[in-house]
Amino acid sequence: MDIQLFRTFLLVAKLKNITQAAEQLNFTQPAVTAHIRTLEEHFGVLLFERIGKKLYITEAGRELTIHVEKLLNLCCDMDTAMQRFSNLNSPVKVGASTAAASYILSPILLDFQKSGVAGSVTVDICPNLPLTIKGLMDNVFDIAIVHDKIDSSQIIQFELSHEKLVWVAKRDLIATNNNCQDISEYPFINFRPGCVYRTKYEDVVKEKDIQSLIEYSDAEAIKQAVLDGLGVSVLPYVLVEPFLANGILVELAGTPQLDFVMYVAFHKSKMLTPAIRSLLLLVAEHANIQNGLIEYLTAQS
Repeated sequence: MDIQLFRTFLLVAKLKNITQAAEQLNFTQPAVTAHIRTLEEHFGVLLFERIGKKLYITEAGRELTIHVEKLLNLCCDMDTAMQRFSNLNSPVKVGASTAAASYILSPILLDFQKSGVAGSVTVDICPNLPLTIKGLMDNVFDIAIVHDKIDSSQIIQFELSHEKLVWVAKRDLIATNNNCQDISEYPFINFRPGCVYRTKYEDVVKEKDIQSLIEYSDAEAIKQAVLDGLGVSVLPYVLVEPFLANGILVELAGTPQLDFVMYVAFHKSKMLTPAIRSLLLLVAEHANIQNGLIEYLTAQS
């Protein structure tokens, strides 16, 4: 039953005047009368009596006001509770498939914060691409920043940026080895099998017969091991750029050039709320590759 019928009834009961109730509700008088009649027919009782020019509420009407007040208070509480989950207020959930993705996200999120768009963003770093894809498929993530092409007809994907991988070591470690630039002369800190970065340089490691000293599944852990001087490794440039700039780390000369592409992805059935759309537009603005994302978003408007 339409909740407005109860609101109309309660106002008529309070004012004891259909004309005044109609004015406050911006309804016509016949519309208010029809609301009251609908309730009377539904419950099979008389809610008001008109004696002379005055309107009197019946005993059934007084009983109904008690329940209607509870109902409207409950509806108010329900609206307040559900408001937290409305599309306008719920956070945009982003899955990042690598630590590099989180670095790429930072300037985008800063602009999102400055834009004044209503809503917040949550970011989860996933240990591998399959988990990120599962997050998109299960609606855990609204958007994902991933490091490889997703082979799924359910996922819409746009290129975001070209990123490079660099062979790095601590400057002190290089100095103690007479500035030797041969990567095979140093302990090698590797990614675990299956990690996307490892697939980019694995052929080089095999060709030079480089043996792993330690293997990690996390780029941040490898970065820290390199900073601690445990050996050399291959890392996304965005992760080590500040340390290369201040001279703590050095990029080894004569190493193969390696790169990878970052993508932004979302489920094709995902409803693009204003906050999600705004974040995607910022992603498109920060992209260093022409990718068609803005055109897609414009077509979906």
